[in-house]
Amino acid sequence: MANLGKAFTYLIAAQVQAVTLILMAYWVGDWLNKNHPASFNWYVVTFLIGVIGIAQTFYVVIRAAMTQGKTDSKASTASEKKSDNK
Repeated sequence: MANLGKAFTYLIAAQVQAVTLILMAYWVGDWLNKNHPASFNWYVVTFLIGVIGIAQTFYVVIRAAMTQGKTDSKASTASEKKSDNK
């Protein structure tokens, strides 16, 4: 049950980080548009960087979940073998 809580914590942290990245991308894009005008909109650049950051975050969360699943399956297989030997 503790592993489920750990996975849930990872998921909540990833969502908080995603919202933070989107808000930061908006704020930085707004600041760049006001202070450094260009022929393009800075929002496009900052949101693209934010989306890349979000993709990396969810990649790490998915890898951690897969690793946790492998660890759980190995632990359950080992406990089944112990109970069969008794």
